[in-house]
Amino acid sequence: MTFAEKLIRLRKREGWSQEALAESLGVSRQAVSRWEQGTALPDAGKLLPCAKLFGVSVDWILDDGQDWEAKSQAAAPAKKPGLLRTILWSILIGISLLGVLLLGILSSVFPAVVTEAPAGVEWVHVYTGLVGFLKFYHLEWLFALCFLAAAVGILGLLLPRLRKKTDENPILRTNLVLLPILLQAGAISGCAQSLWWLGIGREDYRGLFWFHTAALLATSLWMAWNIRQEREPRQRRKNAWIELTYCILQAVVGLVMVDMGLGLVGTALMVTLGAVYILVINPRYMNRRLTRSKENGK
Repeated sequence: MTFAEKLIRLRKREGWSQEALAESLGVSRQAVSRWEQGTALPDAGKLLPCAKLFGVSVDWILDDGQDWEAKSQAAAPAKKPGLLRTILWSILIGISLLGVLLLGILSSVFPAVVTEAPAGVEWVHVYTGLVGFLKFYHLEWLFALCFLAAAVGILGLLLPRLRKKTDENPILRTNLVLLPILLQAGAISGCAQSLWWLGIGREDYRGLFWFHTAALLATSLWMAWNIRQEREPRQRRKNAWIELTYCILQAVVGLVMVDMGLGLVGTALMVTLGAVYILVINPRYMNRRLTRSKENGK
């Protein structure tokens, strides 16, 4: 399999045009065209960047005797996460879980009872145990922060392995693009509904609001990470603006839900907006293939 054939397949695998590849490598489109026609080869200064861009080795891309199936063995070796980074993420997880454990122990040593009976309403809530302790000492934020820090630590440990798996598995890569979009829509809907209940005096929804807020922050960071995985600079900038516009529209729907108390209607609007974003905007404008695509080539 020749260099030209491999380059064509690699470029089509990523869904790039010749112009996009040329921009990423700092060459002209005509140069890329000559490479793919087999009339020229990249100079030494472009071979290594080209191989790194596609996650393969220079030896494989230049060796006509190695076919497409050999690329996984010839791929440039991924760097293993450093021991220091692993230790730091593990310490963060340990401290976070220790914080949750200490809060649980303190709630047993110093039991607290909180009663909520706002004026003008017919309901009364009595909180005991861990929830009562957190509400009595106003520590709900610390409890949510511990869980968020633990989630960040786990993500930090798994991220290097996850990146390698997504490079090898298109279906997994697709799921990791779709999942945070869906979760973010659910988190915004949850925040909006919790704020509406808080607005009418239901203080028992405050903890749920902080939970949804932490989930919203985590999923937003996840979506930002997915944008950074786009290798083509022009497409990455375009995706960032599109996703920012989508998030603004989500926020508008959320504010309408809070102001008008739309409930299920607001959730339906959020779901509709997310569906259009996933099924139309992502594949058509953001270079995100939502199904396994067959690679062209010999």
